[in-house]
Amino acid sequence: MIENPEEKSQLLELKQCLTDLKFTNSLLLQFEKDELAKQVSRRINLNLKSGRRRLIVNSFMKYAAVALVFAVIGGLLVYLNTDKESIYQQQISQMIPMPSANQGPLLITSNGENVNLKKSNSTVDYSRNGSIVLNNDSIIQPNTDLPDVLNQIIIPYGNQSRIVLSDGTIVWLNAGSRLIYPTLFKNKTREVLLFGEAFFEVAKNPEKPFIVKLSGIDIKVLGTQFNVSSYEEDEVIQTVLKEGSVDIRRKGTLFFEHDIVLKPNQMASFNKTTNDTKIKTVDPDYYTLWTKGLISFDDIDLNRVIQKVERFYNISINFSDPEKKIMRISGKLDLKQGRKEVMEYLEKVSLSRFEQVQEGKYTIK
Repeated sequence: MIENPEEKSQLLELKQCLTDLKFTNSLLLQFEKDELAKQVSRRINLNLKSGRRRLIVNSFMKYAAVALVFAVIGGLLVYLNTDKESIYQQQISQMIPMPSANQGPLLITSNGENVNLKKSNSTVDYSRNGSIVLNNDSIIQPNTDLPDVLNQIIIPYGNQSRIVLSDGTIVWLNAGSRLIYPTLFKNKTREVLLFGEAFFEVAKNPEKPFIVKLSGIDIKVLGTQFNVSSYEEDEVIQTVLKEGSVDIRRKGTLFFEHDIVLKPNQMASFNKTTNDTKIKTVDPDYYTLWTKGLISFDDIDLNRVIQKVERFYNISINFSDPEKKIMRISGKLDLKQGRKEVMEYLEKVSLSRFEQVQEGKYTIK
């Protein structure tokens, strides 16, 4: 109103209209959402067709545009927000802090039991008739009568874990990651939530798509092998396809936006700030060898390599010169070696000096 005082009365009227809008968070089934989306789309198309009659459009375009905006806003609100708050956001608000590295990986079962997995390279197996086998030696009986209660496994920095889900899907979780999943997949889709980095070998089931929910995108597959890196502190989500195909959908997209389908040896980089996605051809081994304790990097930023080293060894590395972060380097690190040997190798490939400030903290000079 300050910038457009001549529009004050219209702005106040519009404000009142918006205030009068009511929205009820009723839970709809997926097919109901899809049908509602189709109805909204058909109405938009009808309005657009009728808009071709120029004489009519010229006479009431201003009012039709406002009405159309309200119709579209209403349809989008119902379609995109019927579940009140996304499951992903709900889980973020309820997450417990990341355990320290010396505590080891933590499993929170659907029973609410906290289980310390102890080993830095642990295994959790749900594939044996619903029982949970930990590190191939102990067994837990979960409560399978609560399909909506999820399990959560948390991998602190300096640790890794391998999980076999109830459908036979194998997931390698990297350091500093979390996976949230049901004991049994009882719905029409197999949905998991990922915070961090994981490599998936998805068991094929054409009747039940496997969906990985991330911060800004969902990845849908039927059966394939792919790596996802989606740490909260990273600006970019990377999806690298090794085998099969994956379907990537940005959350909150409009009806006419298409999903992105990756082919083997392709990587999709989704920028969480700009919502842009770039696709390029890569060697997937460079992005999956971490499951074997190796890091391969081919002409990538030194900063990204440093982040992986920090997570694996649970250390902090700072740059005395921020411009050094974007230096492009290539090479391979064997993380099974000691921290000292890895630091010496990084010093050589980056022409830098890693100075230890205190225990677990370094500065690159």
